Amino acid sequence: MSPSIMPSKQVVVITGANSGVGLSIAQRLFSQSVEHQQPLTLVLACRNLAKGKQAAEQLRSSHPSQTACDIDLLQIDTSSVESVLCAAREIQGKYSRLDRLFCNAGAMAIDRLDFLGIFRGLLTHPISFFESSEAMVQRRGLVTKDGLGLTFQTNVFGHYLLVHRLESLMETTGGARVIWTGSSASQLEFMRTDYQHVLGDKPYESSKYIVDQISLPMDQRLSKRGIRCYVAEPGNVCSNFLSGLNHLWLQALIYLVFYFCRVVLGIPRFTISPENGCEASCFLAGADQEKELLDSRLKYYSQVSRLGKPSVAAMPLAFNKNDSAFLVAKLDGLVQRFDKQDGVE
Repeated sequence: MSPSIMPSKQVVVITGANSGVGLSIAQRLFSQSVEHQQPLTLVLACRNLAKGKQAAEQLRSSHPSQTACDIDLLQIDTSSVESVLCAAREIQGKYSRLDRLFCNAGAMAIDRLDFLGIFRGLLTHPISFFESSEAMVQRRGLVTKDGLGLTFQTNVFGHYLLVHRLESLMETTGGARVIWTGSSASQLEFMRTDYQHVLGDKPYESSKYIVDQISLPMDQRLSKRGIRCYVAEPGNVCSNFLSGLNHLWLQALIYLVFYFCRVVLGIPRFTISPENGCEASCFLAGADQEKELLDSRLKYYSQVSRLGKPSVAAMPLAFNKNDSAFLVAKLDGLVQRFDKQDGVE
């Protein structure tokens, strides 16, 4: 082993780890490592290193004298092929193993609020309205410097390419897992003619539909190398998507409605906080494969009781065999294209 490669603590990489569900996953795994004295290297993979450093300091300050868990920072922008490849090379050069890879980073490019849609949704279907992104008009036509749809590349392809580049490292680890963060909005608005959803109204929903469609064939392929692939659904979390719009009244309304749906109506998918939303992801990271009968044909959902007790439920993936085959072919074609540009045959 090269002297520059770190020793064999378990290694966990979390993209989008500086906020939201990603940070909550990191907090949960960090606390478990400290509590049970299980050696762990936690890699916070973030686009913004300054925010990543803040998250790392937040974790370290919660247990300032602990020695079980190392916290490392990694810069990665999943909307950039160059950044993804640099991050993959850094991981391969620094670590001798990779036990868990959380494909969590995501983006929704919001242009403005749809006030007519808000009014119509509140009158006609208030519960499902608050489960969706109907209130938000997403920006159309966004393309990265790599020529791909921005939301598609950020939420899907950047991670798909990262997994591809790290397969060998995960294979040598043995028992590694890839855990995607899915969405309840994932069955909406997908179109084969614009599968990157550059021209459509709902690129975020389309990208999460793609995650559902590719996870099973990824697992079928990766399992031959001892790697498993699953999808976790955080439920309805009050996220920071709206923070840039400065509509505090809407954020307050969302909180009130979410609590009403959970406490009064007893709907468990309104998890509300990222701490509750990370339940399924952390379950998939730590569950015994045989004892818990983990199944890649299922999607694992974070849920919360009326009184706030979190749990995990599993339901079949909304899987379309034809869409899945189409999407895997498209993604593999993109991987081959960028591998060739990078001099990898």
